[in-house]
Amino acid sequence: MLTSPNAQQLSTLLRISNGLDIVGDVTATVDSPSALLAWAYALPAPTICAWRAEDSGNRYVQVAATCNRTPLHGQVAAVLPGDDHRSFWSALLPGGDLAAGEERFLPLSALAAAWSTITVESAGNPGPVVPPTTDSRDGS
Repeated sequence: MLTSPNAQQLSTLLRISNGLDIVGDVTATVDSPSALLAWAYALPAPTICAWRAEDSGNRYVQVAATCNRTPLHGQVAAVLPGDDHRSFWSALLPGGDLAAGEERFLPLSALAAAWSTITVESAGNPGPVVPPTTDSRDGS
């Protein structure tokens, strides 16, 4: 989701360009574990790291890789805020939480297993999660 004017400007420039070549480092923030897993499978030889910021203690899961082919030349990373996805974070680190400033490198299989765990847990729900309605037309 684009929120800042700079991000909107970049999105516009990319849409009107007929080609793209990025030279340098790129970091994208993703908003779901499934998006992070997609990045992990799309990047060549990704490094996966769960870490907590030393100052704030916020949790993050990062997928990073060095790309040397068009259109990307440099370090590419996707970062998921772990505090927004605590069930995924817990499934990813079943042995316990990390201390502030600590990091743990993980194999791709751990990322896939954590995603599988939270997907299976949510499968017990008989249908899609639907927000409650306050529409008086539905009889409530």
